[in-house]
Amino acid sequence: MYRLALLFIILIIVTIVVAAIRPGNFNKQTADSTKAVVKSTKTSDLSKATRGEKEKLQQDLLDFLGSRGAVDNVSIFYRNLAKGYEISIAGDRSWVPASTVKAFVLVEAFRQKQLGLVNFDQRVIIKKENVVPTELEAVEYQPLRDGNRVTIRELVYAMTVQSDNTAFNALLDVLDRRNINNSLKKYGIVDTVIGEKLSLDDNQLAIDKEVEGRQENKTTASDLATLFTLIYQGKIPDSEEILTIFKQQKLKDMIPAMLPDDVVVAHKTGFWSPYFHDAGIVYKQNEPYVLVVMTNLDGPHTVAEISKICYFKSVKSIENNKVLGVKTFRQIEDFMSGALNKLSRK
Repeated sequence: MYRLALLFIILIIVTIVVAAIRPGNFNKQTADSTKAVVKSTKTSDLSKATRGEKEKLQQDLLDFLGSRGAVDNVSIFYRNLAKGYEISIAGDRSWVPASTVKAFVLVEAFRQKQLGLVNFDQRVIIKKENVVPTELEAVEYQPLRDGNRVTIRELVYAMTVQSDNTAFNALLDVLDRRNINNSLKKYGIVDTVIGEKLSLDDNQLAIDKEVEGRQENKTTASDLATLFTLIYQGKIPDSEEILTIFKQQKLKDMIPAMLPDDVVVAHKTGFWSPYFHDAGIVYKQNEPYVLVVMTNLDGPHTVAEISKICYFKSVKSIENNKVLGVKTFRQIEDFMSGALNKLSRK
């Protein structure tokens, strides 16, 4: 009788164990447990008020995208640097980065400078195969021409401040795109590739395709947010000077466009129809944050509106659609139309 009872108990235990480790059940339980742990880890240190703020902002952003029918056309990554929370909406989606890739190249230039691999006062001869239309021409940064001799420092500033494509192409030769990609991985930026020059014609493209390490450019909102967070935290060589350069960005039709005049933004834009992106740090008083918005909606409007929602933490902030002390959307449209026409003519 004793042995029969013991056998019965063992049978019950074995049945329970087998059911628990059955592949379907095991995976589901493990996934659910992991998800719960990750979720609690992300929110456990946040106050109830901050959790509520995060949830409301995320819902406002989702509601906005839904109202525009743009859920499948936008990636957003928001990281509040003061309160320690983040919001990712399709943050890991891979995008054609357009000129946002220049942010990664800027960081690599300063890394190689610190290591003594390049000298910013060194002069570089601009080659014909790198000369392409640029996004913006300014008095202090004249268009680069074949045969020009310019310093690496001038290339760095022109590439970032006015988004000069020729400067970017020249820097890819100086820094070596393979070095750039290897460095990014060390920073934990793993879904970004810097592998091709910008705005090349067919002859220039044929030359570039023969270069070792040439690949298609790609990035994610998450990777760009990681880069700007590391810069803000001072974990990138010469972070302060890098931020100073980003703050001089002349293209201000996206993240800064609907913000108050006195708000400083250190950022890098990118547009190549239909892609309109912006990524950077918004220095909101007592509450700086990283914001990356990537879209394929063929215009800056949505990025500017998302930026305003994040700043005021309310979707209602865009109801009157006013631009606060900067450009009207008509001015923005005129500027972008002129820039795109200029590129198409060259």
